[in-house]
Amino acid sequence: MDAGGYTWDENEFALLLLRKQYPERTQGESLVIRAFLLEHLGEFDRLTFSKRVGKGLTPDPTHLEGVQRNTVFSTQLRIDILGWRGRQPIIVEVKQRITPATLGQILTYRHHLLEEFPDALEPGLVAVGREAVDDAVVVLQAHGVTVYLYPDATLSPGDAQLRQ
Repeated sequence: MDAGGYTWDENEFALLLLRKQYPERTQGESLVIRAFLLEHLGEFDRLTFSKRVGKGLTPDPTHLEGVQRNTVFSTQLRIDILGWRGRQPIIVEVKQRITPATLGQILTYRHHLLEEFPDALEPGLVAVGREAVDDAVVVLQAHGVTVYLYPDATLSPGDAQLRQ
């Protein structure tokens, strides 16, 4: 199964922990991702960051072929992290603050991932954040989404240059 995106396997996991920032993620999100990976990286066989799913916008047929491809690519939905445990996909949504909207995102990604990989096992659903709206966590968990919070995943005052 071609997962697309930026993919690392078990042999490259140590390199992930050395990164200061992850593909297509803000510095704040990258800190949350790193905290999650420090605890859970060993649970995965491979990880793909920024996996595109869905159809995206229909490109203007009068545009150059490359522009048409870019239109589709840049408008597709993006799963923050798609992890794999054997044949089971795990959709990981990363937020600074987990809100009720997180549920809609992760269920939408699930739908489109299963459309693309109809033979895949039922995806595990995970939301990872620095903080969360308590009412959102209750609803996410009621829908089978595992929530991990990392309140200490913040920039220290000496890391001001990383905010840019």
